[in-house]
Amino acid sequence: MIIYALPGLGTNHKLFVNTIIKHHTIIVLQWPIPSQFDTMGSYAKKFLPQIVRLDEPYCLLGVSFGGMICVELSKLLTPQKIFLVSSSKNRSELPWYIKLLKYIPLHQLIRESYHRRLAYFGRWFIGFEKAYKSEFLEMVNSMPENYFKYCIDIIANWNGTDFKKNTIHIHGTQDRLIRYKDVTCDFTIKNGAHAMIVFNAAEINSIIEKELSIV
Repeated sequence: MIIYALPGLGTNHKLFVNTIIKHHTIIVLQWPIPSQFDTMGSYAKKFLPQIVRLDEPYCLLGVSFGGMICVELSKLLTPQKIFLVSSSKNRSELPWYIKLLKYIPLHQLIRESYHRRLAYFGRWFIGFEKAYKSEFLEMVNSMPENYFKYCIDIIANWNGTDFKKNTIHIHGTQDRLIRYKDVTCDFTIKNGAHAMIVFNAAEINSIIEKELSIV
């Protein structure tokens, strides 16, 4: 089965360096160029040209922002399952400080170069710290122009409420960005941080493999 994977905000295929699902092919999607007028739904549609093998069974796998996009993509497609890691299924699961940006859009006042600096120096907050330092910087710098400003706006203004029943939510107890207490998940990763897709990959891989075995 094909697994179409979407990384988190400011990251790319390197986020899935330790994601290996036996007997399944992972295809990591690239970020389309966002616009200032995009919503979560309209931005999700921009990923559709990359999902080309719809005649075969497939799943969606999204981390953080990528998981939110997967929720919207699942409304347009018919994946076997949707796996969300360190993410939110709807607006109610977003932390209050992200919701607040809808009404006080401070992110729109910050230059793109500063967004990148904030992302890099704030890496400890999502669990990278010293580990994966150079790789994280490279991922952040690979993003298209105005990516952070527009994508943060997409998240802050997301009004999603519903999600498919075949959505599997995996979350870590030490997630400081999307807090564990704010979400309802199907599987808990003890001591997992927001970046647990890298550092707790073996446990996450095992959960996905078991879930796919009962598709």
